[in-house]
Amino acid sequence: MPARFATVDEFLAAQAPERRADVEALRALVREAGPGLVEIVKWNSPSYTLDGVDRLTINAPGKGPLRLILHFGTERAEEKGAVSRFAGDPEGLLTWHSDIRASLTLPSAQDLDGRREAIVAVIRAWLAEDGSNR
Repeated sequence: MPARFATVDEFLAAQAPERRADVEALRALVREAGPGLVEIVKWNSPSYTLDGVDRLTINAPGKGPLRLILHFGTERAEEKGAVSRFAGDPEGLLTWHSDIRASLTLPSAQDLDGRREAIVAVIRAWLAEDGSNR
């Protein structure tokens, strides 16, 4: 069973160097998009709240791509398979998992600079949502 992390620093210290660099790159994008977000550890990963509501979580499995999960915490009912009407992703960066939950896969390091503005714009648009776009 993976370790339980009390702080983001503990989480980062447990990552392999390459994975840690990817997590830091994603954290930088999140901070750029939402400077008012509060970073915590929830679901054993770095997560971000806005006005006390869970909105973003970094998903860094041991293997596989690093993803940012965009969500509305656990308080809202979600409809898996339902289509979201979120219009803040003109480049189609998000993979939808329900009407109120999507993921964004971190591009490779060589592609990140070219996608940076689009990723920050999607995160900003998501943070502006209140979840009523169902």
